[in-house]
Amino acid sequence: MLLSLCPNPCLDVYYYTGVLKEDDTNRVENPLLSPGGKGVNAARVASRFCSGVFLALPLGGCIGGCVKELLEAEGLSLIVVETQEETRVNTILEQRAKGSHILIASRGAPIKESEIEKLKYAVCKECSPRVLILGGSVPPDLPSTYYAEIVESFKGTETKVIVDADGELLKNAIEAGPFAVKPNKHELERFVGHSLLSFEDVVSAAKEVASHGVEVVIVSLGEHGALALYQDEAYRIIPPKVEVKNTVGAGDSVVGGFACRLYLNSEVVEALRFAVACGTATVVEEGTKLCRPEVVQKLVKETRVFKFSL
Repeated sequence: MLLSLCPNPCLDVYYYTGVLKEDDTNRVENPLLSPGGKGVNAARVASRFCSGVFLALPLGGCIGGCVKELLEAEGLSLIVVETQEETRVNTILEQRAKGSHILIASRGAPIKESEIEKLKYAVCKECSPRVLILGGSVPPDLPSTYYAEIVESFKGTETKVIVDADGELLKNAIEAGPFAVKPNKHELERFVGHSLLSFEDVVSAAKEVASHGVEVVIVSLGEHGALALYQDEAYRIIPPKVEVKNTVGAGDSVVGGFACRLYLNSEVVEALRFAVACGTATVVEEGTKLCRPEVVQKLVKETRVFKFSL
């Protein structure tokens, strides 16, 4: 199975407007509702290209019920731990006149230790995934070692663990040595503790990540594609130019595409090409719709991979 864990899912509410006016009423179009969270979006993308994709997540209240219905409508197989607390809501406001968006992300409510341990047990003890995604933030009061503990639990198995997180959660997971990590440039800067002002700086920071035993380091670089390190080689993956409509979920799509290709036993380099095509196909979509398979298949043919020695 390909399993994605999202400990802190949400409902994304996406509004369109011309430009926001302070201290005044802003009339907007009806919102686009979609399930959200890094691990959720990665699973949604992976399920569009392969079967056997499962998503483990805690859900509670009316919002949790809505997220569950939306995910089931997409055909995802769910492992749900019911919580007493309401699932969080994220609000995205796109200002079309400015060509920008504002993301208001809720931290989410703390959930019971018994609930989060039940989720961890389901992932680590009841499942034997070939590929495991650990995606996004964790609810308040959970330790920043949560992902690292899961990585450690799969050491010595055939499970390939991919981590997509930020801050101390990412730092501790990297030190545990997962198979792959996918930071963006800002997340990588926070890991190394300084700004990355050149491509050479990004390569150096990625090498620092790899030094902890991470086999594949993927750094997403927005419209510039991605840098990846694998087996002492560096790869620059460059997508074709596209019209960017929205960037929400693009990095998650990279993770979902990469995990899917690993699950289907593709070579890592081809999985990287496919992953970047998925991310690129997502930015051409409105709101939080994520990539369409027919667009990905077109873009993957136009995505170039260059190898260079470290």
